[in-house]
Amino acid sequence: MLSARLNRTHVSPAEGRWRAGVYQSLQYLGVGLVCGALVAFSIPPFGFWLLAWLGFAGLAAFLPGRSMAEKALLGFGAGLGQFAIGLAWVSEFSIPGCVALIVVSAIFVCAAVLIVPSRGWASVVVGLPAAFVLSDWLRARFPLGGFPLGGVALGQALSPTVPAVRLGGGLLLTGETVLVGVLLAQVFRSALALRGPSSVAGPELSSRTLLKDAIGVVAIAAIAVAIPIAGWLSPSGSGVHHSTLRVALVQGGGERGTRAIHTDPEVVFQRHLSAAAGIHPPVDLVVMPEGILQTDQAFTSTVDADQIVALAERLDSTVIAGVEQDVGSKHYLNEVAAWSSSGSVVSVYLKNHRVPFGEYIPWRSFISRFFNVSEVPLDAIAGHSPGYMTTPAAPLGVMISYEVFFDERARGGVQVGGQVLVVPTNTASYRSSQVPTQELAAARLRAWETGRWVLQVTPTGYTAVITPSGKVVVRSALGHRAVVQAVVQRETGRTVYVDIGDSAIAIGALLLLLGSALLAQPRWPGSDLPRGVRRHSGSRV
Repeated sequence: MLSARLNRTHVSPAEGRWRAGVYQSLQYLGVGLVCGALVAFSIPPFGFWLLAWLGFAGLAAFLPGRSMAEKALLGFGAGLGQFAIGLAWVSEFSIPGCVALIVVSAIFVCAAVLIVPSRGWASVVVGLPAAFVLSDWLRARFPLGGFPLGGVALGQALSPTVPAVRLGGGLLLTGETVLVGVLLAQVFRSALALRGPSSVAGPELSSRTLLKDAIGVVAIAAIAVAIPIAGWLSPSGSGVHHSTLRVALVQGGGERGTRAIHTDPEVVFQRHLSAAAGIHPPVDLVVMPEGILQTDQAFTSTVDADQIVALAERLDSTVIAGVEQDVGSKHYLNEVAAWSSSGSVVSVYLKNHRVPFGEYIPWRSFISRFFNVSEVPLDAIAGHSPGYMTTPAAPLGVMISYEVFFDERARGGVQVGGQVLVVPTNTASYRSSQVPTQELAAARLRAWETGRWVLQVTPTGYTAVITPSGKVVVRSALGHRAVVQAVVQRETGRTVYVDIGDSAIAIGALLLLLGSALLAQPRWPGSDLPRGVRRHSGSRV
């Protein structure tokens, strides 16, 4: 009886190796998931920015000596952990779309980990930050124009490393965040070396190793600290100060989690008009959200436009409002228009960066065969000009909604003369606070990058005024009617990032990644030991 029981539980050597391989694979995937989840909880609405450092420290600590398959599991796990949490809001609109977006985003993280030369700690120190910079650069551009929500930099808007964006935008901030994680991993490795036995390799080797570790900690720390300090000391964007600007941002309020096709646009418009009725002069600039004036004809000929004209004349100020105007039966324009105090339209900006599957359906005729696309009945027409408007109040840099997540949109508006950044947006479609908080974090980064005040306004929040150093001086509550008023400064200077842009940072990261390959050791482990000294075959550094 006992023999029969033993026979039933016998496992062949091949099956044992297979089980061990599966178990080890799950371990690497699990480690990656934990590291990615730590990064995700650094991103709004959670905002525990320190956790991103710990997440990347975990990745860096596990990376040296791993095979390509092991790195793939670590990287894909990290991507799933980060974006399954960071992009959870997409499930409000489409479960299959949410899953697809999470997987595609995770592939970018997986690719970043895969391309890091991991045969040696030095190559990881240099290669890991560079690889994540390149990954973020690509994810902000491909596919379909990119999708930077849930990104690492958004979680660092309140961290002490955020001044780095004045030098290199969100890309450099991502690299800096990974570098701090590498620093923590180096400290951890050094601590283990101090506690480990010195008799294995002899006192001479132990002392040399400890000295190398100490030098490594100091070198990485010096670079990690120098980058944000240099950003803080670099040109802040403050140039010749012009007159101040008195602004009023109008938030009409209303139910959150509602789609445009299920909402009466006239009701939305009247909410904002009623809120604006409480504004009293003097005021230089009134800003209303994205898409509050919707029409199927020339917007200047509508009754709603006449009411905006009356508001501009009453306040003797410039009024900016979002306009959605149908063009035929298949397309529409998503614009921002500016009315002067005399009632004439003085400037119009057409949104460049459209939201895929939100403002247009890529390959609509094909996609519609398999999915219901009725929630997006028309495709927005893309503009091609810089985000800039000339108004009597001031020259303005403009980003409509989704565009605030893209560094280059703010940079382009400032390069052509924008003195204040304006972000008319619409977050009423989202039930959770995940997108509104990430959008506010993006606006803070754009303020830091450009050295400009940022005015963000939305129908249901967050409406906010942000200083050039990323401080939110006033912010509305979600869902409530509000008029946010403030006095802001018009700036004309340029930061380093405005001058150099993303391409220079991406090229620098590519060169560093190539250089990290030269730091890879010829074999792993044991190549750092003197001849005649052998480690146990299962050891890892």
